[in-house]
Amino acid sequence: MSHSGFGPVARQPVTQEVFAELRDAILTGRLAPGDIVPPERELAMSFGVNRYTVREALQRLQHAGFVRIVPGGRTTVRDVRATAGLDLLAHLADVAGEPDPSIVRDGLEMRRSIGREAARLAATRGTAESHARIIARCVDYGDDAHPDADRCFWREIVESSDNFAFRLALNSLERAIDSWPDSMDPVLAADRADLLPHAPLAEAIAARDVDRAPALADAILSQAVDTWTALAAPAD
Repeated sequence: MSHSGFGPVARQPVTQEVFAELRDAILTGRLAPGDIVPPERELAMSFGVNRYTVREALQRLQHAGFVRIVPGGRTTVRDVRATAGLDLLAHLADVAGEPDPSIVRDGLEMRRSIGREAARLAATRGTAESHARIIARCVDYGDDAHPDADRCFWREIVESSDNFAFRLALNSLERAIDSWPDSMDPVLAADRADLLPHAPLAEAIAARDVDRAPALADAILSQAVDTWTALAAPAD
């Protein structure tokens, strides 16, 4: 293996593989904020690709907030917590291994905040048709023919809120959830089982009750936050 610590890339597309290798090195701490990324020539030799492929991968990393490229100079690693966007959750989900407990906590709290505000906006902005779809999704809970009932329910609420940024955030959260099933399935079990019924929330949105709808959404989504807090608590 070369001095840079990277080995040849065997799979296609090559640029994506180089991007993923460098991204994972940053997210796992092999390359820390402030570190100098090895030169293009060295990376090209390590990965077994041409310099254009490395340059394209580095440009993608810069666009995503992982590195800073100085023309004619060095490429340095940035602090992704200060520079990345919502897509960082999706990148974290692509990294092998169990999720960082603090990241899971943060994601669940964001999910609760978005759901609470989306419910309020759905009650305010939603149409009669979108409200009807939210109500219709409630009957899918407990039906084996609809294993994604909970996901579909919240998608309808976010769509009814007419907030595109919320939808993008939800997409990132869903991708992270799907990548960590062993960790997330127990946490979301109460939501998916309709333990705290979703029908009253749907009815509050349809009634345009801007106070009750977010309160009910908060109560439902707090189940996952509380479950994760209990699971992540150190044993006595």
